[in-house]
Amino acid sequence: MSVTIVGTVAFDSIKTPYGIKEKILGGAATFAGTAASIYSPTNLISVVGQDFPQAYLNFFKERKINIEGIKIAEGKTFHWSGYYEKEMNQAHTIQTDLNVLLGFDPQVPEKFKGGEFVYLGNIDPILQRKVCQQFKKPKLVVLDTMNYWIRETYKELLETLKLIDVLIINDQELRMLTGIDNIIEAMPKAVALGPKTLIIKKGEHGAIMYHNGSYSIFPAYPLARLVDPTGAGDSFAGAFIGYMAKQKEISLENFQKAIIAGTIISSFTVQGFSLDILKTIDQNKIQERFSEIKQFSTLPETI
Repeated sequence: MSVTIVGTVAFDSIKTPYGIKEKILGGAATFAGTAASIYSPTNLISVVGQDFPQAYLNFFKERKINIEGIKIAEGKTFHWSGYYEKEMNQAHTIQTDLNVLLGFDPQVPEKFKGGEFVYLGNIDPILQRKVCQQFKKPKLVVLDTMNYWIRETYKELLETLKLIDVLIINDQELRMLTGIDNIIEAMPKAVALGPKTLIIKKGEHGAIMYHNGSYSIFPAYPLARLVDPTGAGDSFAGAFIGYMAKQKEISLENFQKAIIAGTIISSFTVQGFSLDILKTIDQNKIQERFSEIKQFSTLPETI
């Protein structure tokens, strides 16, 4: 099965303790689409400007990512610039130039509308809902959002959450969404808003899933060197839904495997700028890292 991803394709200008990069390929749909394509055929829906390099579009094609849903609009491509300090746990925005994103009116190509696996990347919940409603009968809809949309468009976000199956956010966003500080207490409250499953990204501390009244806890892959966290969450989500699209059924076990896949793929993303590392990995490298995670997280039979 194929995956359809809607979100931003952008330029990122980034400074971290490991270097400075100007106008490199970024955006939620870029990271999610590249990650999803490791497991399943992938379609992208986004908008870029006339300044967007053909080489980047060629990269998507080389990954067998369908870009018929990417509109090239008059104007400049969305551009975010920011930096990370030594602890690398928070992005600091210097400037956001929305450019062609201001007029983004996502239209799902007719050939995509029968798709069963949909990822709604971090954009206005009104647009997320508009996209979701264009699909005929999706089997699994996964959504990401952020503190800005929770704060500024709360009512619209609540309407969109009624249409989705899986919500992927971090613990700060969960607290904002529910008004509850304890995330274990807050997770069932978030599910009551519409999504059937909730996944909390906790960065270097792994992830927690709430599904059908039960919790599952997943470790992160330990890294000694983190170069650039940009795109880690989108890589996680893209790998998650890409893995699920490859499976025969939607089940707790497959959700758990998909989260592990997302954890592994995002661990590669943060080891370089943009897609530098992500675009070089193969199944052998993924399986090697999976074996290491299993070894790191082994529990004894009894204590």
